[in-house]
Amino acid sequence: MVLREEEDMVVRQAKATDVNGIHALIKESSDKALMLPRSKYKISSRLQGFVVAEERNHIVGCAALVILWDDLAEIQSLAVAHQCRGKGYGKQIVEVLIGRAKALEIPKVLSLTYQVDFFSKLGFTIIDKDSIPRKLWGECLECPKLEFCDETAMIYQIEIQGGR
Repeated sequence: MVLREEEDMVVRQAKATDVNGIHALIKESSDKALMLPRSKYKISSRLQGFVVAEERNHIVGCAALVILWDDLAEIQSLAVAHQCRGKGYGKQIVEVLIGRAKALEIPKVLSLTYQVDFFSKLGFTIIDKDSIPRKLWGECLECPKLEFCDETAMIYQIEIQGGR
């Protein structure tokens, strides 16, 4: 399912056949310490939340929207191929995922990131990691950096019609 289309790029729902491509993109970035690694199992188990950006039928970007609670979702594993950075693909992916959160009436979207400037330009603001304890109950417990987390927590606030 196509979610957004530009000249040479399309953002669409990820498919099972995309797992290897998503894994390769994430590995490229995690090998450079730009993000945390993800196993193929973790990608597969979260596949429904993933979208991919394609350029000429090649996956060049990905990210997932993971629902953490009824009022909080997280953008995870945002990666864009090195040769495609600076073309706006990451922005397009984040905007699609924010749109998903809005459609689900989830008022806050979290990002734990090393890319503070990128997310700031998209309207995210820095928050104290201690303000998101539900995130820490889950996946963070599995992270090797748990005690020495160096990512910055950022929140995007969504205006929900008629509530929250």
